[in-house]
Amino acid sequence: MRLLTADAGHVRGEIPIEKGYLNAIGGTHGGWLSTLVDVGGSLAVASHGFNTTGVSTDLSVSFLAASGEGSTVVFDAQVLKMGRTLAYTRVDIFSNDKMIATGNHTKFVAKETSQGKATSTE
Repeated sequence: MRLLTADAGHVRGEIPIEKGYLNAIGGTHGGWLSTLVDVGGSLAVASHGFNTTGVSTDLSVSFLAASGEGSTVVFDAQVLKMGRTLAYTRVDIFSNDKMIATGNHTKFVAKETSQGKATSTE
C-alpha cells in the first residue's frame, strides 16, 4: 500500500493487485476489497491524530465492477462524521478510473476511563 494523500479526515492510497488478492475466477476478491474498506476507514479516523482507531461496529460493501491481476486500485477514504463515541466513514475504491466498490465503515472511538465512563478520543 502506498499513501497518496493524508489530510484530517481524508486519506487516499493505492495498491497493485497481485495474484493472492484474486478470487477463483480471476477477479479481485470481495473479502480483500472489504478489508480495504476496513483499513481505509481506520486510516481516515487515524488521520485525525488518533494513536488507535477503536473497533468496528458496522461494515458494508457494495461491489460495482470487476478488476483483476495487474491493475492498481485506488482508495479514497473519508470520515463523514466524527461523533463523541462513533466515527462514520466511507471508502470508495477505483480501478482504471472506474469505481469498483464502495463501502461504509462505522467505528466505536470512545475510550474507557479509570472511572468507567466513556470519553471521546478527540
